[in-house]
Amino acid sequence: MRTDTELFKQIELKNKQALEALYDRYEKSLYLLLTRMLNDEKRVQLTLRQIFQDVWTSPNQYPSIHGYLIKAVKQVRSQREPIH
Repeated sequence: MRTDTELFKQIELKNKQALEALYDRYEKSLYLLLTRMLNDEKRVQLTLRQIFQDVWTSPNQYPSIHGYLIKAVKQVRSQREPIH
């Protein structure tokens, strides 16, 4: 099993399989957390999609998936509209 750091390095090289592996690793736990926070399925799905889109487009912005989640949580708290 590859580490998150290894996956992020592969995502920097635009390896879609690395993104899929990261998604498979974290999708369920992120979904559950966002569901508790938002209580709105559409916003949960949009936020989840945005997290992984940000990972794909800017994989070196944060050293781990947790940084992207913290960013998303701050955005969710600061706005009432869904993240696009």
